[in-house]
Amino acid sequence: MSDIKQYIDEALASEYTFLQELSKTSIHTLKLYENKSTHRRLVLIESKHRNDEVFRALRGMRTHGYTPQVYEVASEEKALYVVEEYVEGEPLADYLMQDKLLPKERVIDVLIDLCNALTILHSLQIVHRDIKPENIVLTAQKACLIDFSAAKMISGKSSDTVNLGTAGFAAPEQYGVSQSLPTADIYALGVLANILLLGVHPTSDMPGGYLGKIIQKCTQTQTSKRYQSAEQLKKALLRAKKFVK
Repeated sequence: MSDIKQYIDEALASEYTFLQELSKTSIHTLKLYENKSTHRRLVLIESKHRNDEVFRALRGMRTHGYTPQVYEVASEEKALYVVEEYVEGEPLADYLMQDKLLPKERVIDVLIDLCNALTILHSLQIVHRDIKPENIVLTAQKACLIDFSAAKMISGKSSDTVNLGTAGFAAPEQYGVSQSLPTADIYALGVLANILLLGVHPTSDMPGGYLGKIIQKCTQTQTSKRYQSAEQLKKALLRAKKFVK
């Protein structure tokens, strides 16, 4: 065991109780802990994917519940360790597995919350790159965007050095065509909106009316034809609320 890993384990053991392993892959392990006195829960992420700069940019940032709070970040040659807030709520994917569709008004509210999350991330030059139902938690107050394992900092490179994301949600440029910019997250939000409204990918069917036009603009193949920021998309969604019944 490395010195850093041992230090983290000992620091957590002094105040926290290990509850369970939330997930484990060849790249990431997520473990859930609970404070012995306050019962506050947190997640320890151990990752071989070294996007340290993303978590360091988020550490200590007030995200107002739109993304998890990142408390600590440490790294060594072969691993990244992150301690972050555990978000209590219902994963959007679990809700959809019940073959339910959210009311249009609720879909718009979820998308607006995600736009607020993206505004924070993009202001830090972070592109999430993996917006999908599994990475969204519906809390009592809002929708929270989680899991930054695929996230990257915007760089001057012509294309992404590592192709990450989820097929169907990932924008075309995430497959080595060009660098992923904030418009890649806009694309994924458009796909998500369509699935929440109709249960299918926009290539299969798309709603009519104002929401359909928003989705169509989000999912344009050419990045220049999409909304260029989460704020632009949010304004369109706020207008849409006036027409949705």
